[in-house]
Amino acid sequence: MKPKRLFYQVVFILAFSTILGVVANFPLIEKYFKGEYRYSFLSLEKYSSITFITLAEAEELFARREALFIDSRSKEYFRTSHIMEAKNIPFETHKERKDLNVPSFPLEGTLVVYCDGSECQSSVELAKRLHEMDFKDIRVFFGGWAEWIRQGLPVSSENDKK
Repeated sequence: MKPKRLFYQVVFILAFSTILGVVANFPLIEKYFKGEYRYSFLSLEKYSSITFITLAEAEELFARREALFIDSRSKEYFRTSHIMEAKNIPFETHKERKDLNVPSFPLEGTLVVYCDGSECQSSVELAKRLHEMDFKDIRVFFGGWAEWIRQGLPVSSENDKK
């Protein structure tokens, strides 16, 4: 094979891959340029008490009852359905306020914060606020509500209590 032809083929493949990657991820790129992810990235030094967990880890903490689950979605979504025994702290309602209505829970206890899913950022923002309130073990369940219900795990709603 001629080196010049090989070079053009490699350039074509790289250009095609780049275009395909941009097209496939356009919604995320658009959100990035709108500034939606500006505060979503975490510095490990600044937010040392926050870790991200998988569905399996969240499920294990739930089964062992070793954590308080906090739903950062709106009250309306929470009332419709949520992870069983979770508490609701809707981040959108509290994002401008310094005081969060956190249920009495020891600062050393494990908190699992979740929202709609991997594209939702309110759980990360709420976790940052909880860190600022000196909670020591905050875990963000990044798959969130969408992944939890997709696996058919225990849920409840406001209607269950009536």
